[in-house]
Amino acid sequence: MNWLGLQEEYAISIPQILGFTIAVLILRHATSLLPWSLKKPESSPQRAQHTKVLRKQMTPIGKFALASQTENRQSIITFFIALSNKIGHQPMGITDFERLWESRIMSEKRHERFDCCVSSAGGYFEKLDKLFHDYASEPTHPDDIQETKERIIDFLTRPIDVHDKLWQVELSHGLLGASGAILHSDELKAKGHNTETLALFRNHHCLCDGVSLSAAVADLSNESEELRDKILYNIETHKQRILRTSFIRRALSFIVGSLTYYVFGSIVALTLQAWNMIVSSNPFEEFMKRGSCAERSVSWKYLASVEDAKRVTKSIKKGAKLNDLFVACLTSAIERQYECLGRNKRNTTSVNLIVTTHLSGGIILPGESIGNKIGAFAVTTPFKSKAGSSIKRLRTISKALQLMKRTPAPQISYLITSFISNYLPKCVAQYALVKANCHSVATISNVHGFPEQYIGQEIL
Repeated sequence: MNWLGLQEEYAISIPQILGFTIAVLILRHATSLLPWSLKKPESSPQRAQHTKVLRKQMTPIGKFALASQTENRQSIITFFIALSNKIGHQPMGITDFERLWESRIMSEKRHERFDCCVSSAGGYFEKLDKLFHDYASEPTHPDDIQETKERIIDFLTRPIDVHDKLWQVELSHGLLGASGAILHSDELKAKGHNTETLALFRNHHCLCDGVSLSAAVADLSNESEELRDKILYNIETHKQRILRTSFIRRALSFIVGSLTYYVFGSIVALTLQAWNMIVSSNPFEEFMKRGSCAERSVSWKYLASVEDAKRVTKSIKKGAKLNDLFVACLTSAIERQYECLGRNKRNTTSVNLIVTTHLSGGIILPGESIGNKIGAFAVTTPFKSKAGSSIKRLRTISKALQLMKRTPAPQISYLITSFISNYLPKCVAQYALVKANCHSVATISNVHGFPEQYIGQEIL
């Protein structure tokens, strides 16, 4: 499977306003239930006869994505899916994709935000009367991998008019291997595959996060029902395992766990956040000020299967996760980039990364809609390590990530981000995003991959 997740996730953690944030959010939730709070805002005059305002507000993270974006840093999520086609099979076109979209996503009214835009009043979605072809297009297929990368960069950086639409998809088909999106195309040709389909997606972050988008697109797969049943089965199994425990033991476990996680964990998370905001630095800042950094680029490489990567990770350190390996690979790449920038480099031994976290465990439950339920935390990672220390790097990073995962840092960042987006001016959101990222050099995020087939075509 080729999977490219390119996204910017935003979450803030400011210790001074934490207690006030929780109280204000509770008060806002209570007042939102009053009759006069349910009144719909006026929609824009130009679209009044074609639209209606949804009663549900935009998510706080969605508002923050709008408020914090700048001309050079758009809040856009972009990814692609590559499909191979066997000889004699027609490639998936816009008509096939529209049929799947309408029957498996829009017919259930589960993800109705896909048919919306942002209200001119702000903070709300408006329902649009647009055709599917207003969102989807079928351009010519890329001739080589460089053209594919240029299209991805364009999707990632070109602004989206959120008052017109919130998402876009492009489907193209050509000879297998032409786009460079399928790395092992020669093996597939030997198995009777001769063409490929490239599906390129993008959406504004105010619509949903990357996990939600991947879950929605996964609903189009042949295995979508099987995936839903598996999720429900795992939830029921977990419930039954809890019920087999005595009530007293469950109560004690809940009390002790809550105190440890929310009280002591919050103290640790806020202390580390404050410390990193004060003492951390970004070694790339001097190059960025001089304009030495190159333009945005895209790259990908097949290293190993997911199962092989998991096996290697667990053999190096007990309890290590696949995400720990991703972070280790990212820090290694950042080191190599730093070495290529030239002289006058700082003697930096560590850097900070922002790790985004989905607060629902990286899944969208059956019946739930897309959203922006994400948080984040800053983690300190080793920098400029000695050659041959990749194993030590992974162990150090895994230990640092495990410490942060034992704290409610993502939930705290979600609450504070909600407060900023709901009650503070746009300039404050942009300022907070810059100041509260602890001078991080990068943001890392990963989501679950897709199932194996779309209407009989393999996803690669």
